[in-house]
Amino acid sequence: MTTNSHTVRLFTMPQQFPCGPRSSCCGPVGQSEEEIRELTDTIEKDIGCPVEIVNVTEYDKAVKHPGVVRLLQSFGPAALPIITIDEDVVSMGNATAQEAVAAIREAMAQQ
Repeated sequence: MTTNSHTVRLFTMPQQFPCGPRSSCCGPVGQSEEEIRELTDTIEKDIGCPVEIVNVTEYDKAVKHPGVVRLLQSFGPAALPIITIDEDVVSMGNATAQEAVAAIREAMAQQ
């Protein structure tokens, strides 16, 4: 399925360890470069359209997407990564690359 009429965005933040890398109270927040690359590569290959990566810690970029900002305000960084097609949210949370592709295909079929 190839389409260039849609914009797929991946909202993410660089992985951080708020309590330190070996802390037992909480795990990492955000996504590793490897996780982001795997999602991006799989979506681009299987869906056939480019993926725009938006780092939500860059306020001037994130604020252009009020629906995503509202999700982050409600759920915090656990909602990441958030995937949108155009401005419609199709996935949030830690989806595998194949789950993300399935969600994108389903959303595109409904449009």
